[in-house]
Amino acid sequence: MHEAREAIIDRLARDLPTNIDLERYLNVVVSELGRMMEADRCDLLQLVEGKELRISHEWRRDKKVPSSLGTTIPVNAAKLAEQFDITRPISLNDTSKAKDATLKFFAKALETRSLLIVPIVLNGSVLGLLGLHDTKNPRIWHDEEVAFMESIARQLAVGYQYTTLFVAQQQESRRTNALLEIANTLNSHSDFNEVSSQVLERAIELVDADYGAIGVLDEAGKRVMLVSFKSAEGIKPSRVLKLVEQHGRSLKLDTFSAVGDLFREGRTVEFRDSQLPLAVRLIFNTQLGGKAALVTPVRVGGRTFGMLGFVWGKEAAFGEHDLALIEGMADQIGTALERDQLSAEVMRLKSELQLRQSEIIGQAAPIQRAIELAINVADTNTTVLIQGESGTGKELLANLIHFNSGREDGPYIKMNCGAIPESLLESELFGHEKGSFTDAHSRRTGRFEEADGGTLFLDEIGEMSTQAQVRLLRVLQDGEFTRIGGTEVLHSDVRVVAATNVDLEKAVEDGTFRKDLFYRLSVFPITLPPLRDRAEDIHPLVFHFLENYKEKTGRFVSGISKEALRAMINYEWPGNVRELENTIERAVIIASGRQIEADDLPEAISRRASESWARARQERVKAAGEGRSIGIEVELPSSMDEIERQVITATLEYTDGDKSRASRLLNIGRKTLYRKLEQYQGDGPE
Repeated sequence: MHEAREAIIDRLARDLPTNIDLERYLNVVVSELGRMMEADRCDLLQLVEGKELRISHEWRRDKKVPSSLGTTIPVNAAKLAEQFDITRPISLNDTSKAKDATLKFFAKALETRSLLIVPIVLNGSVLGLLGLHDTKNPRIWHDEEVAFMESIARQLAVGYQYTTLFVAQQQESRRTNALLEIANTLNSHSDFNEVSSQVLERAIELVDADYGAIGVLDEAGKRVMLVSFKSAEGIKPSRVLKLVEQHGRSLKLDTFSAVGDLFREGRTVEFRDSQLPLAVRLIFNTQLGGKAALVTPVRVGGRTFGMLGFVWGKEAAFGEHDLALIEGMADQIGTALERDQLSAEVMRLKSELQLRQSEIIGQAAPIQRAIELAINVADTNTTVLIQGESGTGKELLANLIHFNSGREDGPYIKMNCGAIPESLLESELFGHEKGSFTDAHSRRTGRFEEADGGTLFLDEIGEMSTQAQVRLLRVLQDGEFTRIGGTEVLHSDVRVVAATNVDLEKAVEDGTFRKDLFYRLSVFPITLPPLRDRAEDIHPLVFHFLENYKEKTGRFVSGISKEALRAMINYEWPGNVRELENTIERAVIIASGRQIEADDLPEAISRRASESWARARQERVKAAGEGRSIGIEVELPSSMDEIERQVITATLEYTDGDKSRASRLLNIGRKTLYRKLEQYQGDGPE
C-alpha cells in the first residue's frame, strides 16, 4: 500500500509543475485509485453549499458498471453531521445489511453493494468525499485500505487547494484582461451608442453565451426597455427579435419578479429554466432556446440605470468567477455612461418614447391624445384631416397612420398641394391623356392611380384650387375619377390623409374652400398642438435632436447647460418642432467638442432668456427695497408638481392676480400658465 501510494503521488506530482489543470488532476485521481483498489467504480463527491452532494468525477471498471456521474443527492449538512461524523471514513461491507435508513438511501441512489467513503479534509473543513464502490458483491474493507485512502485524501486536499488557487489566479488574470479589453473598447470613441454593440458582441464571446442584451429602466421604475441586443456567431435570432418587437421592446418588472428584485436590491440574478414558472419556461426554451441566464444591474451615479443580461442555450454552472466577470462588465458600462451623461439620457428617452413605427416624440397630454386618435383610426378606411401649425409634425402623424393601417405594404404617396402650380395640380392628382394640353406629349399616371391599394397624403390641402377641390370631392365620395382630357372612368382604392396649417372653417366662410369638401375631409379630424402648448416635451425633443445631429455631423457634444435648456423650455417656438430641430443642428455645429451653452442658441432665444432673467432680478430687488419680498416653504419630500404649484400660487399673490405679469416673471407662456391653473382646479383642493 505504501508503494502504491508513493507511485500515485509520484504520477500526480509529475504533472503539477508544468500543467495545472483541475479537471485533469481530479480525473487522474479517481482513475488511479479505482484501478489500484480494484473497485468497480471510484468517484468524487462534492458538497455544494451544504445543500447537496454532486458526483463531479468518476472512473468505472468497464461500461457494464452503472454510471453515477452527475448524480445530485439533496442533503442537509447540519442534520447529516448529527447522524454521521463526515470527517471520518465510512465503510459498508454489505449495504443490504445496513440498518441506517440514510445509508440505505445513499447506497440505493449510488447503485452500490459495498461502499467506502473517505472525506477530503483541509483545516477541519470537508472539501469533498472519495468513494469506492463494488456494485454487485459484498466486500470487506480492510484497515490498511482505509488508512491508504485517508493518506491519499490528505495529499489530494493539499493538491486540490494548490490547483484551485492556481486556477483562480488564472481566472482572475483572464477576467482582468477581459475587463481591460471592454474598457478599451468603451474608451475608443466618445459616443457610447457607437460602441455598445461592439462591447456586447465581445462580451458574448468572453462568457460564451448565445445572446446578450442591455436594457434601460424607465423613470417610473416599472419597465425595462431593450436598447441593445446581440446574438453569438452562428445563432439566428429571428425568433427572438420577433418576440421583442411583439412586446414593444420592453418588459414590465411585475411580470418577472426576479428581474424586479434585481433592480430593487441591486444584485445579480441567476435564472435556470427548471426554476421558472411553466409559462415563462416555455417562452424561455422555445423562443430564446435558453437553459440558463445571468442578469446584473448597470449603475450610473450610484443608482440602478439598467441591466446587462446573457442567455445560454445549454446547461451552465455559474461560479464566482462568472459572476465577477459579468458584474465587472456592467460596472465598465455604467462608468462609460456616467462619463457620457448625454448618451445615457438619450438612451433612456429614446427607449421610453419609441412608439411602434412613429417618430413622434412627446408625453404631453395633447400630443398623446393626437397619437391615440391616430392609432385608433389607423386600421380603418376613414379619411383623416390633420390640423396644426407649420412644424408641428403633421407628416409624422400621417406616417404613423399609414404604417399601422394594414396598408403599410401598399404604396404611400405624399404630395404637397402648396408646392405645385395651380395649373398642374389636377394633372398631378389625376393624371392626363396625351395631347390633353400643351406639353402633354404622353399619357401620365396621377397620384391617385399610383396610390391604389395604399395611402395618399395630401399636405397643405388648403392651398388646393377650387376646380381641383371639386374633382377631389368626387373621388372621396365615389372612388372614381378621369384623367385630364380622358373619358375613361377609373377606380382607385386609396386611403386619403389630408393636412393643413390654415383654419379651413374660416376658409369656408371666406369662400376659398368648399364647404362640402371640408365636411367630407373632416370625418375624423386630429389637431396637433403647437410646441408652446407642450413645453414638457421640449426637454426630450432637445436630447433626441442632439443625438440625431451628433450622428449626422460627426461632432461630439458632451451635453447642454441648464441655462441653455431653460432658455429653450421658456421660448415660445413660433416655428414649432421644426424651429427647435434647426436650433439644435446649429448649436451642435457651434459647440463641437464641448457642451451647448445659452450663447450658442439663436439670438431670439438667448435674448428672450436674458430679458426674462433680468426682469426677475429687477423685481426681486424692487420688492426687497419696498419690503414686499415673499417666499415659499417647501416640505420634503415633495413632488415637482407640488413645488411648481406653490411657486405659481405665490407668484400670482405677488402680482395681485395679474396672470400676464406672473407668466413673464415665471418665464413661461400665458397659455402654459392658464393650462396649469385649469389643471390645478381640476385636481380640486389640496
